[in-house]
Amino acid sequence: MKRFISALTLTLTAAATLSACQKAPQAGPFLAMNPMLQQRAPMMAANSATQAAEHHPDFVRKMNNPAQYVFQPDTRRSICGTENNLQHVNDYNGNEAPLDFVRGRQRAVGALARGNDASSRKFCSGTMITEDLFLTASHCIDASVTNDKFVAFNYEKAPGATQLLEQEHFKVVEVVEDGINRLDYAILRLDGKPGLKYGFSPIRAVLPELQHQLTIIQHPKGQPKQVESGPLVSVSSGAYMGYTDLDTEPGSSGSGVLDSQGFIVGVHTNGGCYSGGGANRGVKMTEIIKGSRVVQELNQARR
Repeated sequence: MKRFISALTLTLTAAATLSACQKAPQAGPFLAMNPMLQQRAPMMAANSATQAAEHHPDFVRKMNNPAQYVFQPDTRRSICGTENNLQHVNDYNGNEAPLDFVRGRQRAVGALARGNDASSRKFCSGTMITEDLFLTASHCIDASVTNDKFVAFNYEKAPGATQLLEQEHFKVVEVVEDGINRLDYAILRLDGKPGLKYGFSPIRAVLPELQHQLTIIQHPKGQPKQVESGPLVSVSSGAYMGYTDLDTEPGSSGSGVLDSQGFIVGVHTNGGCYSGGGANRGVKMTEIIKGSRVVQELNQARR
């Protein structure tokens, strides 16, 4: 049974999310010449610190020292309520998103992996958006990603069984975009054009209305592919969108947030659910498109 989210929790979540990641003006020569801005500088610094706190902590760490950043797996829980409602994709019962919806979109989702065999350790999720481009979260990416990282597809449990399907790994060969405009997303190029075999999901740079049902197909905790749905409950004036009753876990970062028509409208980045409420969050595609040449071109081609 789905968790009951009180009106008070939704209100508090929406209010908190409204502060997410809005960019404060930076100090510089203009500040030195402007007495009014000088008076406001302490307030601006405080606001900047508050906004940075809305990012995933690893992304903050990466922005502060990108050259030295090394990804470390997250361990924080992000289950909404007391019951974990994630379902393995091939045993999904269709109680939220239609079964055909999930079947038609699950193959394009892959898991970032440390190695290229069946036992490789999986650590983040993502989605193919063209035949060779893979969308994920920036905080999942460090300088080693093109050295020894792969994306595993078909990492799923067989229907009604515990054994896994045969996986296929594709090497990460290029970081095409990473953290542009200080947003927690990245686009990777994969060798071998896996999108030709596993498909790819379209992007829509338009946010759905509040209470719209969202779906995330993901690899929680580096486990075989799973799915969960829940409503959009908040949209900040900055970078983030919030969704409740939609379970994720560490390892789900980078998953595409799908609207009811299967378009990617965000990139999941942050856990924030807990037993008493809260919301998980992702970067809005409407913000990503402002700086992403790739997303701009895909959006134009779709039109």
